[in-house]
Amino acid sequence: MDTRHRDIVEESASALTYGMSSELRESGLLGKVRDLSHDDKACLIRYLHETEAPDIAAFEDLDDNQQPYTLEELNARIDEAEAEAERGGGKSFDEMMNGFREKLLWLK
Repeated sequence: MDTRHRDIVEESASALTYGMSSELRESGLLGKVRDLSHDDKACLIRYLHETEAPDIAAFEDLDDNQQPYTLEELNARIDEAEAEAERGGGKSFDEMMNGFREKLLWLK
């Protein structure tokens, strides 16, 4: 493995394990997760997300006076996005997925 590639891999691994306890990093669990199929990883992520306790602190910063979008507002936003796409603006599906893959390393 060349030096540049090794540096990228090490940087990605450290980004993924940031904040983890040393016990978890050294437990071998991450290696077992890495060996799972893509579908099994997706199922595991969904399971963890669904069983995770809600983070109450995240809701404390929300503005209580903020109202949800009305159906008319949502439709107007959709119409605006469709018009932008027709004008050639926005991102293609591939561009969007590449952006996700850069930020969410398990999608690679």
